[in-house]
Amino acid sequence: MEKVPPTNNPGVLEVESPDVISSELNGTVDKHNWFETFRYKVNSQTYDEANGEPDIVAVGKDFCSRTTSQGITQVFHAPEGSKRIFWISLTFIALALLIGHLYYLINTFMLFETSTEVTIVPAKLLEFPAVTVCNNNMVKALPVVPEFDIPGAFAEQFDEVADYLTMNNSNNGHQKEDLIEKAIFDNHFVDIDKEFISTINARHGNCYTFNIDGARKTRRAMPGYGLELWLNIEHYAYDSYELSFYDEGPLYKPVEWIGAVVEVHDIDIEPTPHERGILVAPGTLNRLTITQTKFERKGGVYGDCLDTTDKKPPTFYSGKYTKQHCDNTCLQKEVIKKCCCYLKIIKYNLSNYTTESWSSSLEDRKSGLSNWMECSGSNLTTCIDEDSCWKRIWEKYDSGSLACDNCTDTCKETIYATKLASVPWPAPAYYDSQIHVNEVIRNTLAEYGQIDTNQSYIPLSLYKENFLKVQIYYESLSTTFVREQAAISQFEFVSELGGTFGLWIGWTILTIFEFFEFMSDLIFVKFMSKNNKLDAET
Repeated sequence: MEKVPPTNNPGVLEVESPDVISSELNGTVDKHNWFETFRYKVNSQTYDEANGEPDIVAVGKDFCSRTTSQGITQVFHAPEGSKRIFWISLTFIALALLIGHLYYLINTFMLFETSTEVTIVPAKLLEFPAVTVCNNNMVKALPVVPEFDIPGAFAEQFDEVADYLTMNNSNNGHQKEDLIEKAIFDNHFVDIDKEFISTINARHGNCYTFNIDGARKTRRAMPGYGLELWLNIEHYAYDSYELSFYDEGPLYKPVEWIGAVVEVHDIDIEPTPHERGILVAPGTLNRLTITQTKFERKGGVYGDCLDTTDKKPPTFYSGKYTKQHCDNTCLQKEVIKKCCCYLKIIKYNLSNYTTESWSSSLEDRKSGLSNWMECSGSNLTTCIDEDSCWKRIWEKYDSGSLACDNCTDTCKETIYATKLASVPWPAPAYYDSQIHVNEVIRNTLAEYGQIDTNQSYIPLSLYKENFLKVQIYYESLSTTFVREQAAISQFEFVSELGGTFGLWIGWTILTIFEFFEFMSDLIFVKFMSKNNKLDAET
């Protein structure tokens, strides 16, 4: 068989020409041709010229002489003695430092930490949020108060209403046309009856939400644009007492403050003004500037959040899921389950508890947490201050020990931050020249005994006790995007790995393939040598 003339360069792989590698005799391949393709002529001592076959030592020496793994090459070429010892020691030190660096790098990556990217995007036209306004007073007092004890009368009146959320009875609260005297958006009057939707809140009673459909957009970030409200809180119609939900003491206590509550929120979220509302007082002009921030949290291994496709935990609230609504529902369910009563301050739905009764646990009865055996929707009552059961659960909720593990933030959320600035309002000269109280309000004031029946002028002091103005507009016409991202991305992690290997032992990705080639060559040479011996024996 004709062979390609050999070369004189050591370490060069000598390959036969294509016409002599394969033999067509009986369709077989000549094994010596394949050995010719692995002729590693590192030196004449390691290559068996007689048999024409490379051995494993030859393959190994050839790899050591040409690999880009710097430590191996330096050790191989260093003369025997102190220099070789020096390079062997240095190589092992580099390997130890490499292992330590890799441990730190991998451990840091496996923490799956996040960083925050903040971007401010200006807009020419920005969607306006929903705005919910409530009077602090829940039940509107009657113009003529019967002669009986006020706290008892209030309790009796409230028992007739029973529960605003369940009965959906808003007739005893402040009405839309009474609370909202005037509404202006972007210098245009708003149809109050059509654009303010009535809702009922557990703490404040009747509330009214503007822009619930998200149709309103604004072009300017300044007073006069956005929403302007003229509110009449009807202080003269305040009841002297209100429900006490948290404090120790009597169930009914004197009204603590006078004014209205304003909440700015996402259009898809049910408002909770008793938790997130801004308090505004009568006799003041309030400028409420808002900024829109959109959060994008990174879920999966980087943190717990619910994506749009994830199944949300059920809550007692309508609209889009929020963590606060989930936490409130978790607390309410625990109170109902353990105490056979419900908290008025938190929304609830008794439809889930009307079909089947449930029993208190023996452990809760022994600890004094529960003083009842069996409960159902028919005998479920409101929690009262004297009951210590719900207070103990509330303490667990406050301390974070109440198990509400399935309540997590959403991966995408829009938040409206607010800043409030207030000044006394109106000035005497402005009141005399610019403000005109309509006949309906004058008649109501006369009905409640605030002015004489035929009196046309409303004193400034009386006006300040009942009226206030709120201007709600964007601080800047822009959206702030807060995005969570991996502190070390997968691409950065691979780059860090490559830099680490290159720093300590001089490796690149091609060096890894050199080792793959070396291993495949060893396996092939070993396999063919074994076959050669078997053929020789036969």
